[in-house]
Amino acid sequence: MRIAIALLLLSRIADAQSDVSLVDGFEFPPPSAYRYSDLDLRDPHVFISTGPFCSDFTDNPIPFTTFSFNGSIADSFVQDTNPADGILDASSMLFFRPLRLDGGVARVDSGGASCTAPAPPASCSPGSQAPTAFNYATQSGGTCLAAIPGTIGSPAYSPAIAAPAAPCFATNERTLTIDSNGTPITLRRAQIAATVVGTGTQLTQGLLRGFISEADANAVLISNPLVPGQTFTLSSLLPGGVGNCSSRNDKDTVDGVSGWWFYLNFSAAPAPYTGP
Repeated sequence: MRIAIALLLLSRIADAQSDVSLVDGFEFPPPSAYRYSDLDLRDPHVFISTGPFCSDFTDNPIPFTTFSFNGSIADSFVQDTNPADGILDASSMLFFRPLRLDGGVARVDSGGASCTAPAPPASCSPGSQAPTAFNYATQSGGTCLAAIPGTIGSPAYSPAIAAPAAPCFATNERTLTIDSNGTPITLRRAQIAATVVGTGTQLTQGLLRGFISEADANAVLISNPLVPGQTFTLSSLLPGGVGNCSSRNDKDTVDGVSGWWFYLNFSAAPAPYTGP
């Protein structure tokens, strides 16, 4: 309870400040940096119409292709499709300032980075966009973050959403933009949590959750993996969205606004990082 109250108070302080005042690169020593080694969408799933079929391509490839949503994210973390630059296609990272395991409240930034190929990278440097600053706290018992009751599609998808158990950390809520294969997706009320292995040798059972409104999902354009150069809206891939082929309806409502809670599981490992 004390951790939750501390995070709430610091969340209000952080939201009252600009990101510039939170992130200037001088008030903190070099961070403990962790690079995502895996990131999987668990709920909702994504569906696409392939002729007479409605295909769930979240984990399984679209019929007659090798493309799946989670598979494409995994590939981007280990591939360098532009060998001339020697940089991995995608690198999502967490920067703890510092990494505290004593239950105290501290800061962690979430953002992209430029990491050298091959994976795991020998070095990482700051990305083109400033990271998002969160406050976080650790706890030694229980679960740090889980799916919100009533927001999981029915029937529930498999694999189930993993909930990080202690010892673990959880952040306060912020607005966070994540990179999905080059497409920015903005999640409101986003939080990040994970189980901390040992003294920080690895982050497992990571959970990133956040809400995207239907209006925002209607405005996000996704490249069609079946037709190069063609796009469709993110909402058309989500059950309940306009044009989606699934008979499911996974839409949620937050403060009277329709949309979808996104739940993504991840794991991360320490990575060499040079930068503020």
